[in-house]
Amino acid sequence: MLKLSTEQCAAADKMEDDDFVKDTASQLKKRFPGIDEPDETFHPRLQRALDYANTLPVRSKNVRRDFLMLEAFWPGFYLKHEVEKWLRTPNGYSVEQRVEDYKHVMINRERRGL
Repeated sequence: MLKLSTEQCAAADKMEDDDFVKDTASQLKKRFPGIDEPDETFHPRLQRALDYANTLPVRSKNVRRDFLMLEAFWPGFYLKHEVEKWLRTPNGYSVEQRVEDYKHVMINRERRGL
């Protein structure tokens, strides 16, 4: 069995997150051609959002991808005091369910033009 040091595990996680961000950015730009932000700024912005999501912790790949989609359309959404408080305060629902709920609220608000 291979044993990795804490530093090696952290480096492996970082590489995995970097690949996840690049893949998600590519998928978002393909699905939503209106996203025309250069990769030089888009990738670091998504990386910061993923780093934050990891502190919640959000583990599901789909929810992590949704978190980055929210960041793509509403930059810094998770830094707003009300949103951060809601994401971090236990209310009987998992963090992942709260991220999904927030995504649906934002999509519905966008559709209604609010």
